[in-house]
Amino acid sequence: MKIVQIDPDVELLADVPILGPEEDLFDRVLLASRVAELATAGPPTAPRLVALTGDSGAGKSSVLALVSAVIGELGGLAMVAFDAALIASAQAVMTTLNGELMRLFEALGVLEVKDKFRNTLSSYGGMVSSIARIAGVKVDVAGALERSAESLRTEIAQSLEQAGKRLVIVIDHLDRLPPTELGGALAALRMYAAIPYVAIVIAVDRRACAVRHAPGADPTAFERLVQVEIAVPPPDRLLLARVLAGGLLRTATRIHRDLDALLPLFDPDGGIALELIETPRDAKRVVNALAAALPLTPQDELVPACLEIALRVLVPEIDSVRLESRKRSADRPRLYEQLAKRLAGHRRAVAARVALHMLILGEPIVEA
Repeated sequence: MKIVQIDPDVELLADVPILGPEEDLFDRVLLASRVAELATAGPPTAPRLVALTGDSGAGKSSVLALVSAVIGELGGLAMVAFDAALIASAQAVMTTLNGELMRLFEALGVLEVKDKFRNTLSSYGGMVSSIARIAGVKVDVAGALERSAESLRTEIAQSLEQAGKRLVIVIDHLDRLPPTELGGALAALRMYAAIPYVAIVIAVDRRACAVRHAPGADPTAFERLVQVEIAVPPPDRLLLARVLAGGLLRTATRIHRDLDALLPLFDPDGGIALELIETPRDAKRVVNALAAALPLTPQDELVPACLEIALRVLVPEIDSVRLESRKRSADRPRLYEQLAKRLAGHRRAVAARVALHMLILGEPIVEA
């Protein structure tokens, strides 16, 4: 078989958090600075827990990367950070946290680790947590299993006071834990959220937390844990439009095609396809899907193909052979009504109906 080169240099946008302020395309540095302020506001002995909230794909991980950068430039602070998405259970979350704390205290000269350490499981408030015990430490952890949670909190606070540091713990994707583990992790974190000199910043999808509680779990666990929450605001429509326009320009340049007819679909002032896009992740997914499909699309089908791609990617509820059948349907109004019914209760229902109406009937509708 002869290999045909279509677009060998295709550029795809990676769905990964930014690494620092220089990659901050959506101007999140002010939000990150505010999160850092909330976490580190005085008095230094006051414990606190700050939640950064937002839908999946809103850019919470990128904001946390900026938060870490801001905290790293402030004096008198120490920080540990990890991603709960890489951890399978509440117990593993606490084991990871304790391991990070131990490495921190060792680096600060508070703990002196000799040859090895072992992890010992304990119970706190009926929830499984992990308490690491180390051989030969300056802070006495002998008998940790028998001691109260209050004594453990006191010892960690004294360690931080001895080091002259305030500790900021940053945990991403806490809501990614299985439903049976989420409540346990929230409850276990309550111990750390009560320790002087400790601030915790977590990133969560509040909607996911609300619907993913395991049967019998405490539905108020999040509210009782979090001291203050701040939401990632919707991205600026102009910036989203620039991401899409930039992707189309790069594709047009590579494949030597005129794609200007697609730009009005992503106009920041009412572009039908842009209205479907809510988050930076949405924008990246649509850019990548267009880059993949447009080189195979006939020139006279560019606009409907673009709408169809955006709908299939962002509203999979209507992705079916019925959508493709519009090209030969004898009763397009009826086809539209059938597909539109699938949008009941969908968060993108209004924008999706407008785009679907344009795709099937060739004209937009105005929703009340």
